[in-house]
Amino acid sequence: MTTQPEIHRDVPAWKDMRTAAIGTGAFADAESGAFYLQETCETLRAEGFEAVVGPMDGSTWGTYRLQTWSDGSPAFLMEPAGGPDDLRAYEQAGFEIAELHVSATATPGSRGFEDKVPGVSVENWNGKDPEALLAGAHALVMEGFRSTPFFTPVPQTMFLERYGPLLAHADPRFILRAVDKDGTLCGLTLAFPDPMRQGAIVLKTYVGTVPGAGRAMADRIHALSGELGFSEVVHALMRSGIASEAQSRKFGGTVFRRYALMGRLL
Repeated sequence: MTTQPEIHRDVPAWKDMRTAAIGTGAFADAESGAFYLQETCETLRAEGFEAVVGPMDGSTWGTYRLQTWSDGSPAFLMEPAGGPDDLRAYEQAGFEIAELHVSATATPGSRGFEDKVPGVSVENWNGKDPEALLAGAHALVMEGFRSTPFFTPVPQTMFLERYGPLLAHADPRFILRAVDKDGTLCGLTLAFPDPMRQGAIVLKTYVGTVPGAGRAMADRIHALSGELGFSEVVHALMRSGIASEAQSRKFGGTVFRRYALMGRLL
C-alpha cells in the first residue's frame, strides 16, 4: 500500500445505516488494496457498523471520490487523484458505486442566460472584505447543500478557514454574487484560473436560492472567460443526476472525467 488511508467513524449515514468511511490514499496494487479493505470491513463490522463508504475523508468537506474513467486530459486543481488500482481494489473487496460524479469542459462565451432571470443581477466581487463575502456565502451553502448526501453543516469559522486561502489568491472577477431587487444576496459563485490545466477556468462552486441565479452566474463566468482569452471552462466535480449536471449540458459541457464514491453494506 502506497498511502495508508485513515478510518473515519463519525460520518453521515449511508442508506440510513451506521456508516464508517475509509479515507483517501493510493494502493500499491489492486490485490493488496482489496485485502486491506476486506480486513477493514471485518473490523468495522465487529464494531457494530452496518455500512462502509470510501474513499472519503470524513465528509464532503474533505477529499473524496476516486476516478472511474478519464479521456486522458490534464488534471485540474483540487481534483481527486488516488492511485490507478484503487477502483479495482474496491471492486474486488465487494464495494459498489454509491454515488457518481463527473467533470465536464465547455467552450467560453455567453449563452445569453444572464439577462433571463427577472429581478436578479450578477456582480463581481470587489476584492475587499473577504470575511464579509464568505459570511454571506456560508448561509447560502449550508442551505443549498443541506439535502446533499454526506454533506455535514459546519460553523462559519471553519467555512472561513477553508475558503479564505482560496480567496486570498483569487481573481475577484471570477468571484460572483447574485442579488435580488432588494439587494439581498441570493447566489454565489467561486471560479478561478487553473495553474495545472493551462488555459482553463475552473467553475468550482455555485449556489443560488432563486431559480436561475446559478445559471446567470455561470453565464457571466463563461462570458468573461471568452473575453479574457481562456480556452475552456471546467465544470468541476458535479454529482450525477442533480441540477449542476443538467446546467452543464445547457452550456454544451462534454464530460472528460468520471468519479465514484464506493459503498459496501456489512
